[in-house]
Amino acid sequence: MAWTRSWRRWQRWACVGAAVVVGAWLLLAAPCALLTCPPRDPEEATAATQHPHADREAALLACSTLSFVPADHHQQQPQGTPQLGNSSPYAVLHDWLPASRTFGLNESVTYTTHTTPEMISHVGELAARWSGPLSVAVFVPHTDFCLAAARVSYLRACGRAEVREQVSWHFFWPRDSPPAADWHLVVDEKTCDCNAAESTASIKSFRTDEGLPYPVNVARNVARSAAPTWYVLPSDVELYPSEGLAQQFLNMISRMAEGLEVRAASVWPRVYVVPVFEVASVVPASKEELLQQYHHHDAVYFHRHVCAHCQRFPAIAEWVMHPGTPGTVKTFSVVKREFPYHRWEPIYICTKQEPLYDERLSWEGLQDKMTQMHELCLQEYHLVILDRAFLVHAPGIKRRNKGKSKDEAWREPFVNKNSKVYDEIMEEMQKKYGHSEKCRRH
Repeated sequence: MAWTRSWRRWQRWACVGAAVVVGAWLLLAAPCALLTCPPRDPEEATAATQHPHADREAALLACSTLSFVPADHHQQQPQGTPQLGNSSPYAVLHDWLPASRTFGLNESVTYTTHTTPEMISHVGELAARWSGPLSVAVFVPHTDFCLAAARVSYLRACGRAEVREQVSWHFFWPRDSPPAADWHLVVDEKTCDCNAAESTASIKSFRTDEGLPYPVNVARNVARSAAPTWYVLPSDVELYPSEGLAQQFLNMISRMAEGLEVRAASVWPRVYVVPVFEVASVVPASKEELLQQYHHHDAVYFHRHVCAHCQRFPAIAEWVMHPGTPGTVKTFSVVKREFPYHRWEPIYICTKQEPLYDERLSWEGLQDKMTQMHELCLQEYHLVILDRAFLVHAPGIKRRNKGKSKDEAWREPFVNKNSKVYDEIMEEMQKKYGHSEKCRRH
């Protein structure tokens, strides 16, 4: 038995070592399915803790077992980020893998979102629920490029057809941690073995291993700026839309042009708020289904138990009492993000012309959307709350842990940094727009 474990251990590290010594570049012609290396037993897991770069080598192995081919659309060099431009510490490659279908400017609404390699599978669910284009920004420092390439190619080749047809993938990375493989190349998905399980799930990401902050606002801006349509819904990858939302929203815009949706049409500037909820187990498709769960306490508004003010929108008590007209998105109410709703962080449909998210703020540091919402207030935006349109987080209702947990403690350095940057941004806005009693700072 000891001899067998020793052989399996040698075989595993021989596989990893081959990827590292020979290099991903020389092995790019290998098939898409991961090489068959034996799984770890408990003894091997212990040994792995003495090998600090095991996950990076495993990620390189994921790259080395993919077949890559040149891509004509990758002749451009990586660009700077939408807000900070070339002074940004991040580089952006738009359309690393574009959608196979093209969309006209006014044909639909683009769902814009962002992710790390760990969460890519949610894009498949989004594509199944969204009838229009999806623009996805993926953070791929160093070997995370390999993980993302493996998971995106598997999802495109082996998942629902909508992923290939509707989703455009944009990669970005820190300039000091560029991709570990040639980003000019894309995966030859014809070589993917869909009978083999996608088996990179257990590999720890480079970002996690290095403790890198997630530049969430860079990701949001990249995905939004790359959208092919005029209207966009900047959202998070775990938020699933109600059925028919894109087309029903465009129908409302048509009614506004015809003078039939007076409340929304009479205000400017404006964005269109999509209420957000979380559910215990089943994601509803219609408002009727959502309200049934809500009244049975199987659904709550988003972050109800962890940040009560973040997503509690004005007149929510009335919104959850009226199902509205089936198949029709209408204006429920028109409000502003002023006191006492100055801490509200709504998700909304807008155009690509609205203020960008500030790219100096990280996800770990919290308050990443607050400055953008404050700017909307200072610019006197009207928030049109939509009826029947909604988003639902992937199942599971979050609750706040009592006391300070380890999960909260690790954030402190990031929170302190975000707080300082937040104050700087607020000072910049006050100089630009002047002081406002209605638009209070959080």
